[in-house]
Amino acid sequence: MLQTRVSYLGTCKRWGIPYSCRKTKLTIKWVCNFNHLKEYRWGVFCYSVGCENGKQYKWYAPCLNVFGTEDFFNIEMYFDEEKKSTGSC
Repeated sequence: MLQTRVSYLGTCKRWGIPYSCRKTKLTIKWVCNFNHLKEYRWGVFCYSVGCENGKQYKWYAPCLNVFGTEDFFNIEMYFDEEKKSTGSC
């Protein structure tokens, strides 16, 4: 898990007219490059288990998906806080 800087798409105004633009404010995020990620979905809640470089991470997060599970491979995800490893995978 590494820290990185992330810019974001925001709204700017010119002559009082809003338009979509890339904001220059950078925020620090924690980035994980998961070799494998499994999501368990229950309506508005997700339980995720990810594997990065032999370390396992688990967390709950809100989501708007159907029920079921889904596997992802080689996926990059950004977090506001560092995730603690729950063991090896």
